[in-house]
Parts: sequence; structure tokens; C-alpha cells
Amino acid sequence: MKRITFSLGVGLFLFPLIAAGIYVLTVRAAALVRYDKTYFTPYYGELYSSPGSVASAIELALHQDQSPLLAELTGLRFKMRPLQENPNARLMVLWKITDSGYFQYLFFDVRNYHRIIYNIKKVNGRWVMVPYDAYYYLDSGDWLLFFSPAVAIWWSVLLVVTIGVTVYRIASRFREQVFHPPES
Repeated sequence: MKRITFSLGVGLFLFPLIAAGIYVLTVRAAALVRYDKTYFTPYYGELYSSPGSVASAIELALHQDQSPLLAELTGLRFKMRPLQENPNARLMVLWKITDSGYFQYLFFDVRNYHRIIYNIKKVNGRWVMVPYDAYYYLDSGDWLLFFSPAVAIWWSVLLVVTIGVTVYRIASRFREQVFHPPES
């Protein structure tokens, strides 16, 4: 019984680390076939040679529903959800450059003051728009903003339950000794 309890405890303790490992391996494997080589020719490399040119093209894609332009901007092999057409969106400013190499551009809707940030990164010699997907969160390191607190909560709950079970077992043994003493 103790061996099963110990194995279960170790399994529960390692569960978030195993889940994170599966997430990382799955996303890295999918990244091997993420981009379509037809969008990484010298023509596209020259057309999107800077993050600013991609940001300007994003603004154009926001003003009109242009799926082919979106495919060029992302360079993805698989279709992504199209951008919501918004003729009131304006490119405002380069918001920040992250440590992982993402250029984040701020777009602003002049009608309702809604703001949205699009990420641009250099991939295979050209700049591409990177959608908010599992790849982005892993590549940028933003997945740790969810994973770290989730693991801390998981392990805290596990610790509280372990302490509770231990106190219950000790109290149970104590009650057994006090109220059911061994007969001599």
C-alpha cells in the first residue's frame, strides 16, 4: 500500500513537468513543418525585408479582407484564422522588441479606441507575422507566464493534501491507541 501511495505521489508531483514536456515536444515537432517554402524565396525576402514593411502590409490586410496577403505575411503552411477586417485600424508605433526577437507593433482602431498588438519575427531570412498560437507562446517564452503559477498552485495543493492525509493518519493511529488499547 505504501509503495502504491508513493508511486501515485511521485506521479502527481511529476504530472505538470510531463505535461510541459509533451507540450514542448509537440510544438517543436509541428514547427518543423510550420512554414511553406514558397513564401521564403528571394522575392518575398526582398518584399518583406524589414519588420516595418510587414507591419504596413498588416495594416493593408486589416483594411480589406485579403487572405492571399495574410498567407504571404505569415508564411504558414496551414491556413490561420483570417484577420477581422477593420478599415479604422491604424498602425501606431513599434510597441517593443522582446528578448526573444519579436517586434510588437501596436495597431489602434480610431473609432472605438481598441488596441491590438501584432508580432513580427525574422524567420529563414525574411520577416513574418506570427499569430498568437502554441508556437508563439513557446517561442516567445510567454507559456511560462501560465505554466509557472499553475505548477506552483498544483504543488501547493498537492502539499496541502499530503499534509492533510498525514495528519489524518497520525490522528487515526492516535485514536486507535487511545480508544482501542491492545488487550493484554
